[in-house]
Amino acid sequence: MAHQVSARKYRPVSFSQVVGQPFVVQTLRNALKHGKIAHAYLFFGPRGVGKTTCARILARAVNCESLTPEGDPCGVCPSCQRFAEGRSFNLIEIDAASHNSVEDIRLIVEQVQLSPPEGRYKVYIIDEAHMLTTSAFNAFLKTLEEPPPHTIFILATTEKHKIPATILSRCQRFDFRRIPTEAIAEHLRAIAQKEGVEAEREALFLIAAKAEGGLRDALSLFDQMASRTAGKLTYAATLEALEALDYDAYFQMGDYLHSWKPEEALRSMRAYLAAGYEAASLLQGLLGHFRYLLLAQYEPSALSEGIPPHYRQKYLETAPHYSEGFLLHAIDLLLEGERRQMYSRSPEIVLEATLLKIALLPQALSAPATASATSAPGSLATSTRSASSPASSRPQVPRSLEEAKKKSSKTPHPS
Repeated sequence: MAHQVSARKYRPVSFSQVVGQPFVVQTLRNALKHGKIAHAYLFFGPRGVGKTTCARILARAVNCESLTPEGDPCGVCPSCQRFAEGRSFNLIEIDAASHNSVEDIRLIVEQVQLSPPEGRYKVYIIDEAHMLTTSAFNAFLKTLEEPPPHTIFILATTEKHKIPATILSRCQRFDFRRIPTEAIAEHLRAIAQKEGVEAEREALFLIAAKAEGGLRDALSLFDQMASRTAGKLTYAATLEALEALDYDAYFQMGDYLHSWKPEEALRSMRAYLAAGYEAASLLQGLLGHFRYLLLAQYEPSALSEGIPPHYRQKYLETAPHYSEGFLLHAIDLLLEGERRQMYSRSPEIVLEATLLKIALLPQALSAPATASATSAPGSLATSTRSASSPASSRPQVPRSLEEAKKKSSKTPHPS
């Protein structure tokens, strides 16, 4: 048998196998168990989160001859067997990206009048439904509102805002959300065991985070990394393959900037650029680093998304050494640098200028009146946030970089 990619080989065939969509799964199961099947559904959400998969499972379930008590297709009846072998006449899938004209919709309207040759329902899955033309949507309205009792329509799209309101009002809508990183990493771990791939937990978490909530993207990356590393997925090898920097690099660079060491920060940045890393990815990585430090102060539970488990504690331990003023201003400067990089022919210069601006913040945000006499200006102790300090004792945030420069000129450079 020819090789199958993991995204196809391990595609769920029952609701119990769907990852990260509990609301959608529970609602559809309840509808099946109580016989309350709608005539039209709209599945919308990001790519690779299970829209088409759930549509196929629903098509299989409504034709199953013996549903399980949980509302899943049994997988053994003749109808389920036909679905599994890809020879069921009750499932019609249409790609609206290439079949989006009025003629295509008219053909569907004519076909739905015919009773299914087998089973109870003919299920039409229209993928990328937002690609249908306005005329095609208009031709579809009447049939979508009052289809024959043996017909179910399932529209899947990544761009719900492009679906006309007249179509939305005729469908039950299901919002598919991005899948949590932990859930993707656990799913990858199970697949790695089945495939005989030796994979470190941190490596799988890194792949899951890179996929940004899309399970299909994560499975594609997993296949690629497994082939590149010959079935031995280590954290270091995955970092290298994904051309991503380790979190330790951002901890070091953030410490340079926070400790008033712009020379070291620029030297590190130049070394990473020389190693082949993109200026845009370095800026985004540093932006994420400061965001995690801020979340560690105010919403530690949010660190479970996107950060390997062994680095969460490090963020919790490091965050108290950074003032909220420094982190918020640094994030603002990085966001501004990100915007400028989009229109600049020299993204490296934008990154350098942004780092230097951030390096000025410890001086600008220092509070000589409240700082400890034993603490050096710009040191970690100077900018440590105290939750019990009154608002009046907090450092005055400069209104501009020019104001920061004036203030820093009066502050002795730390040795």
